[in-house]
Amino acid sequence: MLPLAFLLSSCAESEDVYTTQQSTIVQYLTSTRRLISADEVGDVIEDNPAFYTVHGRSAYRYIPTYYDEGRDERAEVVWGSTVEIMFDAYVFSGSEPSTSNIYWSNIPETISDLESDSVNPNAQLAWSTDPLVVKLGETKVIEGIEQALPGCRDQDSVQVYMTYNMAYGDRLVGTVPKKSSVAWYMKILSVN
Repeated sequence: MLPLAFLLSSCAESEDVYTTQQSTIVQYLTSTRRLISADEVGDVIEDNPAFYTVHGRSAYRYIPTYYDEGRDERAEVVWGSTVEIMFDAYVFSGSEPSTSNIYWSNIPETISDLESDSVNPNAQLAWSTDPLVVKLGETKVIEGIEQALPGCRDQDSVQVYMTYNMAYGDRLVGTVPKKSSVAWYMKILSVN
């Protein structure tokens, strides 16, 4: 009987973490970023409202460049696309991501800043500065990124905030603690 009770307790704890992370992300997006959900876009009076969308099991995507002139003419990310990305990846705590929360980057300026400032002593700075190349549906990448990329376009800036189950789950990965919410700030360099 004890193993069943432990399993039920573990499932309830995971659900609490998931629900708390969802609430934290939405609170951050709606207060700090002053975004609305995509469902609310049709109900607002202002032109071009800033909004976020939800993908999969809680990957929240915001595209700051969504209303840029000519965006609709650039290549769109679809399943099977090969996408080149530059990014900063953060453990997300509910406040503005900072260099002290970076766990991975391929942006040369970020890496240089981290190395010179020693702001994040936990960061593993043997990172490549090459773009991350993802072929959607084939390349192993965290689920939140794979779910949030379709619909983005070449040259978009994209922010993706993920609950732990869309990131690394129950695993400890590098300096990312188990069941951590993460945020990726990306620039899409190309879409093929």
